[in-house]
This record gives sequence, C-alpha cells and structure tokens, in this order.
Amino acid sequence: MKRKLIQLTPKQARFYESLQKLMVKKGESPTVAELVRLMKFSSPRAVTQYLEALQRKGLIERQRYARRGIRLVAPRQDEPMTVQIPVIASVGCDHVSVFAQRNFGDYVCVATELLQGKKLDNVVCVRAIGDSMLDAGIKEGDYVLVEVTEAAEEGDLVVAILDSFAVIKKLQLANNAVILSPVSSDPQYKPIIVSKNFRIFGKVIDVIRMQAKSGEIEIVPLVESPEEVRMEYRFE
Repeated sequence: MKRKLIQLTPKQARFYESLQKLMVKKGESPTVAELVRLMKFSSPRAVTQYLEALQRKGLIERQRYARRGIRLVAPRQDEPMTVQIPVIASVGCDHVSVFAQRNFGDYVCVATELLQGKKLDNVVCVRAIGDSMLDAGIKEGDYVLVEVTEAAEEGDLVVAILDSFAVIKKLQLANNAVILSPVSSDPQYKPIIVSKNFRIFGKVIDVIRMQAKSGEIEIVPLVESPEEVRMEYRFE
C-alpha cells in the first residue's frame, strides 16, 4: 500500500481546513456562492480555483452541474488517515551552510501512522540539502518529518541549530564531548564537535521521498543503529 503525501500551499491548506469544518458542521456541501460569502472571497472564480486544486490532489470530488456537488474524499478502510504538516525550512546535511529559517512555504499531507502517536503540534517537516546522511536513508531533496524537542538520546538523528544554522546529523557522546556525526561512507564528510550551548531543534521521525520520474511517494526506512547502550541527554 502506498502512503499518501499531498503538497498544499498555505492558502490551500487553510481553505481545505475551513471547508472540512464547514461541511462537518452543516452536514452538507456548500454552494460556491456560500463559500464566496463565508470565506470572504472577492469572486466565485477564486473559490473554484481552490476547489479545482483540491480536486486535482484527490482531497475532494465534485459533481458536475450540481449546486451542492462537493464531497470530501474519505480514505478507504485500508488507507491511513492524513494530517497536514508545515514545511518550515531547508536544512543542511553537509556543511553548516543552510540558515534555519521558519518559512511556512507549503504543507505536506501525510499519514497519521507516520507520527507514531506524537502530538501533531510538535511535528514539522524540513527538506534535506546535501548527502552526508545518505547511509541513514536521507538524501538531498527528501522531506524529513521532525518532532520538535530538545530531549535526545545518543544515536538519534537530530536537527541541530549551530549559530542560527541548521544541520541534520547523528547525535553521539564521547569523553564529555557532543559530536554531530554524518552517516556516510564518503570521507569528505566530517563530524562536528560542539559545546553544550548549541541547541537541538528536534528528532527525525521519518523520511519521505518523491520519485522524480514517476511522481510516486516512497516512505524511506531510517537505518537502525547497531544495538548499543543509549544514554539520554537533555539539552537545557
């Protein structure tokens, strides 16, 4: 079964959320005229453009010529429920060269099963830049789901903030040193030894890859670390 990833712009995400709430509350499909009024659009065309975008992305169905012809597409019983996660930034996997900006440029819609019971408000998505984490299953252009937390354990894949720059690395501890290590067989990628005043932004949950040629979605399993004693380290 292929898991679903749907990319929405911020405006499309807000429109879709408002449409869902409206249809649940009223128990019926709104008309285009009602949507224009309720969502304070300037023209019916603005509404139809949003509806067309949501229909193309498989989130709604529309019955042609019907006055109340909008239907929310419910997942099949064998499909997971989906939620919208903001894509907040691009984060470097190579050198510390990508600025950690919280830029809500778009959203992805992912299966709730990928969140593993985590609180939705604490989950964001970033795009990976560079290949220093390739052997961990993360390559350039991948969407990386991240749980926002400053608590991490040795061996976790984390997003770390260093002087306002963000990197994805493996957290390791050795001789009272904190090491952000690449996970790659390429010798050009070197560990970063940091002091304790750096900040852990979050822990990697999962990796989502868009296949360029087919447009299909692949959920990439993270490479498990060998069994070892895992020490909890909380960054205050």
